[in-house]
Amino acid sequence: METQGLLFIPDISGFTRFITETEIDHSRHIIEELLGAVIDANEIGLEVSEIEGDAVLFFRFGHTPELSELYRQVERMFYAFHERLGTYEIGRFCQCRACISATNLTLKIVSHYGEFTSYSVKSFQKLLGRDVIVAHQLLKNDVEQHEYWLVSAGLLQGARAADLPPWVVVQFEFEARRHKS
Repeated sequence: METQGLLFIPDISGFTRFITETEIDHSRHIIEELLGAVIDANEIGLEVSEIEGDAVLFFRFGHTPELSELYRQVERMFYAFHERLGTYEIGRFCQCRACISATNLTLKIVSHYGEFTSYSVKSFQKLLGRDVIVAHQLLKNDVEQHEYWLVSAGLLQGARAADLPPWVVVQFEFEARRHKS
């Protein structure tokens, strides 16, 4: 069984506020559509481990795709997310708080390469490993932007951060702190 692979987590920023301050029926529908658009934009064979409220935990065992291929995948997901959001601006269903404020939602994506495995409990497939925890910890960071692609040092593996667009956040500092503790 492979134990090295890519962890890829698109996460909706502004979710908690959106859910707690809006009507549940329309907010549920909007989140379903946004996460569905992100999942449908997957063109590199990522598997869905689970939906985590406002995020999708994707994974793929084996070698990571080339950074340029990952970049195109991230672009597709951002495009699909914002295209779906645009429908709420242009063709708003109603004037409820959920439909009006949906356009305030943004997307961040964390990508990390590391060691993990999967296990089954009844019909549920779960991921397990230190790097699954690291990928989730990367979501909790001090990046000021609400919309970005965070690439871990573990994912870069020799690729040059300078080759990435300026809106990509490379999280070396976090990983350096993690290895010290």
